[in-house]
Amino acid sequence: MKPIALQRLSLLFFFSLLLVLSSGQAPLAAMEGQDQIVIVKINGLSCPFCAYGVEKKLKVLKGVKAIHVKMNEGEVLVTFAPEAKIEVEAIQQAVEDSGFTAREIILPQP
Repeated sequence: MKPIALQRLSLLFFFSLLLVLSSGQAPLAAMEGQDQIVIVKINGLSCPFCAYGVEKKLKVLKGVKAIHVKMNEGEVLVTFAPEAKIEVEAIQQAVEDSGFTAREIILPQP
């Protein structure tokens, strides 16, 4: 690529980035409609059967789209729909109903 073409491309990129950042709406538009991911740290999650039991209880919560269990870390990632209202008490109760204790629930940051 010729130096002039590279310079024009760089300037075009810079001004495009500047326009997006100055509008102030790009970050909000990017966040709207994104799934909400909640991290649930659980004591004693040590086997696939345990993971299945927790997953079974969590997947019935309103707005849950997906569940990913990380047994080695003792964590469950619960993906909620963007418009879902996340109820910490319901998550805790679902974990307790599966026979475990949620030691920490990390909610998505606004």
